[in-house]
Amino acid sequence: MFLDELRTVLLDERDSGDLTTISPDLFIKTNQNIKSLQQEVYSLEDPFSDEARFLIEKVSSIRATIEELFKIRTDKIVGLALSQAEGSYIEREELRSLIPAELEMFNQFVGAIRLGKSQLIGLKAGSVAPVQAVADGSNQVCHIPTGEPEEGFVRAGDDTGIVPEQKMQNEVPFVYDIVQALSSMDPFMGVDGRTYELRAGDILTLPSRNAQVLVERDIVLNIHPG
Repeated sequence: MFLDELRTVLLDERDSGDLTTISPDLFIKTNQNIKSLQQEVYSLEDPFSDEARFLIEKVSSIRATIEELFKIRTDKIVGLALSQAEGSYIEREELRSLIPAELEMFNQFVGAIRLGKSQLIGLKAGSVAPVQAVADGSNQVCHIPTGEPEEGFVRAGDDTGIVPEQKMQNEVPFVYDIVQALSSMDPFMGVDGRTYELRAGDILTLPSRNAQVLVERDIVLNIHPG
C-alpha cells in the first residue's frame, strides 16, 4: 500500500507545474519503510527465496520512486531559487509547499546563485552572507555564518507554517564478506538491493547473508568474513 501511495504522490508532482503539497515527514516515513523491509529481508533464513526477492524488489521500487520525486521537486526548487535571487515575486503559497529540508536547500540555492552572479559578472544581486573557507587537510570546507537570515531568504517557522524537520534515520547497515567465486552464477539481487554476478575465479564483496548461503552451496569461498 505504501508504494502505491508514493507513486500517486509522484504522479501528482509530475502533472503539476508548481510544487505540490506533500506530508512534511514523507521522506522520513519512506526511509523508515525501507528500513523495515530491509530488516525483514535480513531476518529470512534464505536470502535467495521468492519472499526475499519480492521484498528486495519492493525496496528497489520504493527507492526509485522517492529518488524521482526528489529530482522533480528539486528542479522546481531551483527554478524558485533563481526567481528569488533575481528579485522576482514568488507566491507565498509556493514557499508553503516546501518541507523543512527543502526550505533549507532553497535558501542555499538562493545564496549560491547570488554569490555566483556577484563573482562571475560583478553585479551585486542582493545581500549575500560571506563565505569563509577553512582549510581542513587537503580539502576546503566552506562555512556560511549563521544568524539572522539575509534579504530574500526564508527561515522555517517564519510565516510559511513550516517547522524544523526531524533527522532522517539511517537505513539498515549491512555486513559484507570478501569471497572468491568457485563457479559462475547468473545475476542476482543481494539483500542490500544491489545486483551481483559471479564468474568462477572472481574475488568480490557480498552481503554476509548472501555469502553464507552461497558458501553452504559451495558456490563461493569466504576469504574474509565481515
